[in-house]
Amino acid sequence: MRSTVATLLLSPALFLCCTAAFAQQSNKPVTPVPQHLEDLSAAAQGSKSGAPHPSPEIQSLIKALSGKWSVSVKFEPNAAMPGGADGTGEETWRAGPGGFTFLDEERLPTPAGDVFLLGILWWDGKTKSFHGMECNNQLPDTCDLKGALNDITMKWDGKELTIDELETSPDGNKKTMWHEVWSDITPTSFTQTGEMGVPGSPFNRFSTIHGTRVAASSN
Repeated sequence: MRSTVATLLLSPALFLCCTAAFAQQSNKPVTPVPQHLEDLSAAAQGSKSGAPHPSPEIQSLIKALSGKWSVSVKFEPNAAMPGGADGTGEETWRAGPGGFTFLDEERLPTPAGDVFLLGILWWDGKTKSFHGMECNNQLPDTCDLKGALNDITMKWDGKELTIDELETSPDGNKKTMWHEVWSDITPTSFTQTGEMGVPGSPFNRFSTIHGTRVAASSN
């Protein structure tokens, strides 16, 4: 879901939870409950009542990546950036209403200025697979509905999140593949890599992102 950022950088213009506990007549402070745990608790209650509830697959992904992350970004040298580039940004992952969707909000630095992204992920019970859509301030129509329907393949195996997106040139004559992986996911960090290449050929590393969890505010 980052192929647009890559395309822009390579272009001639240089340019891609239970609800919070109530105090039970005690003077002890109430510890806020993370939003993703509130959503999972609500999902469990829905299951008991017979109402629709989120799949275990998306609940697992929500548990792994929810939170606010500070990210350091490194772009590898290429024709448009012979010396490469680097910078810092942020990612915020949170469950959507009821825990049926997972939202990824990002601000990523590029030589052409910050790029703002919104990723929407969901589990399709019919196809038994994840699907997603990207909204990007650099896209002509902001959100790529066509890509969500036809061009994006996603996989979560409990340890790594992988996104493959097929990109077609405006004239329809050239196809490239964007391959993105979130790996080494821990409660405090992750590694995110982006690669590009022609379908069927080896990919070239385009970017590497290291995420560090931002501690929740005590306020």
